[in-house]
Amino acid sequence: MFIATLVAVGAIPSGCAQPRGPLFTDIEPARVWPAPPDSARIKLVGVIAGSKDLNAEVTSKEAFLTALRGPRPPIKFSGPHSVAVRDTSMLAVADAAAAAVHIIDLDERTHTLVSGFGGELFQSPLGVAWAGDRLFVTDAQLGEVIELSSNGAFRRRFGASALERPVGIAYASQRDRLYVVDGDAHSVVTFDSQGRAVGSIGGPGSADGLFNYPTHVACTGERLLVADSGNFRVQLLDLDGVPIRTIGKKGNAAGDFSLPKGVAFDSEGHIYVVDTHFENVQVFDDAGRLLMAFGGEGRNLGSFWLPAGLSIDAADRIWVADAGNRRLQVFAYMRAAS
Repeated sequence: MFIATLVAVGAIPSGCAQPRGPLFTDIEPARVWPAPPDSARIKLVGVIAGSKDLNAEVTSKEAFLTALRGPRPPIKFSGPHSVAVRDTSMLAVADAAAAAVHIIDLDERTHTLVSGFGGELFQSPLGVAWAGDRLFVTDAQLGEVIELSSNGAFRRRFGASALERPVGIAYASQRDRLYVVDGDAHSVVTFDSQGRAVGSIGGPGSADGLFNYPTHVACTGERLLVADSGNFRVQLLDLDGVPIRTIGKKGNAAGDFSLPKGVAFDSEGHIYVVDTHFENVQVFDDAGRLLMAFGGEGRNLGSFWLPAGLSIDAADRIWVADAGNRRLQVFAYMRAAS
């Protein structure tokens, strides 16, 4: 097992302290969607590609040690696949390309890289979910869910007898249940707080409530949102798995999907869906009507390269795992004036 914690900064003068810098600075010109003259609803806030972007404080002692031994290499993302946010301060990122999990404390400006647990290495971590100070990670190759503390310490593992290939994961506080997407079983398996499998939703198929290689999942209130990727749609269900509605279909028109993956809800109940092939995020209302889209293929700020997961924090900031660009991009939902 390997856990590395870093408070990282850029190059600094030898022996000189450095105060904490801003996490994000204003982007000029601003990147907003939709474009003027329409009223902006989504605004790009910033990018985090690794520990250097946290702009942490450097004490005089740390600066002196850096001058003696040279700077420690920063922690960087290799291929972030999913992201989970607790409140507005704690990030967890499943980095499949690095076979590791990143835990970032935005308040303390620390970046912890967890490559293993209990003497064993991660193989293919694909999903992360917070439940209070507990962090749950799905490992598709190991076929298990691993529970960590908020500092990355191993707590337990479970699910080997109930899961084939766990991918997405979400926690529903109303039921104190974990909802784990099993891609190869085309289902969502529920676990109680003790790690016992207590139910299963779905199965292979294209009818409502069935799935074809689902990938990601999100919860809010009594609702469950599943990226039914192989069926080119997302499904909205209640927490018992009863279908409410299906959104999207295969196609190239606005509101269609090519490969939907990351899903999330904002505070007003809008539904966000990452499409890896369209390389954008589409936003729908609760009834499944398309409201807007943002992003597009590219390397520049506000563009994506094979995006995967996303999560929306308590301040309605939208964190997108921009896997091909090896970064998280952060956007803000801007509420309409009342």
